[in-house]
Amino acid sequence: MERQKHIELRSEKVRNIIGQVPPVLLRYGIAIIGLSLLVLVGVSAFIPYQPSISVEITVTQTDDSILHYSARIPRSAIKNRAKFTEVSLNPWSEMPLPSRFRIEEISNNVKLSGQEAWQSATLIPIDNISENILLDKPLTVQGKILLEKQSVMMWVVKKVKN
Repeated sequence: MERQKHIELRSEKVRNIIGQVPPVLLRYGIAIIGLSLLVLVGVSAFIPYQPSISVEITVTQTDDSILHYSARIPRSAIKNRAKFTEVSLNPWSEMPLPSRFRIEEISNNVKLSGQEAWQSATLIPIDNISENILLDKPLTVQGKILLEKQSVMMWVVKKVKN
């Protein structure tokens, strides 16, 4: 017959570990983590976020030195048309151009160039620059269409839904 080995299930080391009261972080860890997440969600409801859409702005000049501004709005961005607030020119240091525009009209015609589909929009400057500018040829600069402000939390919720 085989001799059965005596195994002590509760050795002194195990009893010391079981007998100790865990530190506060271990006892209340789930509550602390949950409360931290709740605070983050609460704060995100108050942090403003203004989404934007990148566009190309073309500046042309007529024979009588009047500047005209137009933008190429990607076709995929037209679905957010009701949320457009203004068009902002990316910082431009070489010429004194207006930095903010409103959209006067968006064409109904969809234009294709390569893989992109876009619509043309006529822009009216909000900031009037009084300096005279002479352009040799049309100028294309980068800008963005600013959409309505919303909270970070609402933006995340909409991204998760889509």
